[in-house]
Amino acid sequence: MSTAAVSVVKAYMAMPWGQLHYRTVPSDPALPLLIMLHQSPLSSRNYESLLPLLSEHCRPVALDTPGYGGSSAVPEQWEVADYAKVVWDIADTMGADRVLVFGRATGAVFALEAALTQPQRVLGLVLHGLPVYTDAERADRMRSFAPPFPAAADGAHLLGIWNRIKGEYPWIDPELATHFTHDFLSAGSDFARSYRAIWRYDLPQRVLDDPSLAMLLLGGGADRIGYMHPRAVALLPRAQALWLDGATDFVAEQQPALFANCLTAFIESCLTGDLGSGRGNARTS
Repeated sequence: MSTAAVSVVKAYMAMPWGQLHYRTVPSDPALPLLIMLHQSPLSSRNYESLLPLLSEHCRPVALDTPGYGGSSAVPEQWEVADYAKVVWDIADTMGADRVLVFGRATGAVFALEAALTQPQRVLGLVLHGLPVYTDAERADRMRSFAPPFPAAADGAHLLGIWNRIKGEYPWIDPELATHFTHDFLSAGSDFARSYRAIWRYDLPQRVLDDPSLAMLLLGGGADRIGYMHPRAVALLPRAQALWLDGATDFVAEQQPALFANCLTAFIESCLTGDLGSGRGNARTS
């Protein structure tokens, strides 16, 4: 089937805490399941253009993190382990014993924790922009990085969200900024619940033993957290690492063909077991 003819499907799964919203595409049920986790406070909309390009290689399911996008809200004090457990809830619901897992930024922390929790079920793990914070950075962010945007009678919170997005991504165009504003609003005034979970989480201590999973670390030259890529490489030295020159945080929707090529090459290497040649660092334009 031509990828041009593959349409993205939106659907819900019932979970103990509420409804989980996700996006997927029709794929051969014999293909491996790929569970995708986005960065906060956005949604699986980031992968709309990417999903059809993956449909011949896997069954991609891009979920909205609980409390974000179209998914139901959750208790405020969810920890990384709670978000990570959703990966296995989805896998069990879809009848998949072993899966591929992808995560971006906040979602990368959840994806890694899911893999560490049940490594025997992971065919391969892709971490796009893994945020490796120092203790001082975690404490600083917890104090002041993401204050709530309570609704204001004059709509000032809307301008506040818009200015925050423009401040973080000065290059962003109005259409993409509008999508992001929608995602911020969908998350509610306190959009940083999942952020706080990863700031409470001691990532270096959690991976102290360097898990020997089939793993790909992706970083980008114009990524807002691209400076953390070398930290991730140092933390997970057994992983394959790929640096995308000029890629922003949102390369998956800005350059979906490039991103799909990176993912599908890794997926095929996981399925064939030919991972040796991919270890170490590589670059692509």
